Amino acid sequence: MKTTILIINHNGRALLEKSVPAAEAAARAVEDCQVAVVDDGSADDSVSYLIHHHPEVKVLTYRHRGFGPACNEAVASMVTEAVVLLNSDVVVSEDFLPPLLEDLSRDEVFAVGCKFLNPDGSLTDALGNRTSGEWRRGLLHLHHETDPVKLAETCPQLYANGGAMAFRRERWNALGGFDDLYHPFYWEDVDLGYRAWARGWQVWYEPASVVYHDQGGTIGRLFRNREIETISARNAVLFTWKNLLEPRLFGRMLAAQARWTADDVLISDQPPRARALWAALARVHAAARRRAEEQRERVVPDSTILSRARGKPW
Repeated sequence: MKTTILIINHNGRALLEKSVPAAEAAARAVEDCQVAVVDDGSADDSVSYLIHHHPEVKVLTYRHRGFGPACNEAVASMVTEAVVLLNSDVVVSEDFLPPLLEDLSRDEVFAVGCKFLNPDGSLTDALGNRTSGEWRRGLLHLHHETDPVKLAETCPQLYANGGAMAFRRERWNALGGFDDLYHPFYWEDVDLGYRAWARGWQVWYEPASVVYHDQGGTIGRLFRNREIETISARNAVLFTWKNLLEPRLFGRMLAAQARWTADDVLISDQPPRARALWAALARVHAAARRRAEEQRERVVPDSTILSRARGKPW
């Protein structure tokens, strides 16, 4: 399967010094694999570093628009059957590609996610492994598995973390890639995985494909904690408005959101969940348009998606 390893970078020159050599080593371990770096309008010397130190790497330079748009434009320019998407703060193991691509070769699979470890090899607070979700209190509550025993199983999961995931390019294009509804970050990968399941495709977790992730190595450099929390919470609300299509479940979620927002406002002037809801309302028309699109494409009901994503190991 011809493959492109696609690294997304913005002002991450220091991160590229670790991530690019590791990606090149992994690419050499398989046939028909190239490494490309998308530079999303960096103001540092990322591009010159790549040109002088990694001349075999394909460099795509775009004006700065953010992670999702950069990914979408880059994938649209690819011709390989498979794409492995990496954040610039992710360092891959040399042998991570073969099991990832083997899983991806199955007819029903859209995407496969890696096993995330901290830079020191630990699992403490590592996010993105064997993901699942539950509709509760007005939102989709996400779960990232931390049990080492369960993390040894190749199995379905709700979504593949966008920091290190492989996918079939044609199916990505059919889904429209990352939705800019969630710009500038967070929840676009959850949304992509959920919509793939909704169309009858599958997303898997592969523990043999190990990567090392410096949590917050990109977003944490560019945004304050309060901004990150508000954007993430806003996007959780938008995800519900866009993707929860069953009328009974959707009505319950809206009622729950109204209750907790009212309670929060009574407790304090502008608590995080209230800020998130007001921020989401600014994008309600865009969410409604995306919801209509999902209604036309949906073949698997909401009540089935989450249970399928918790399937048993192969």
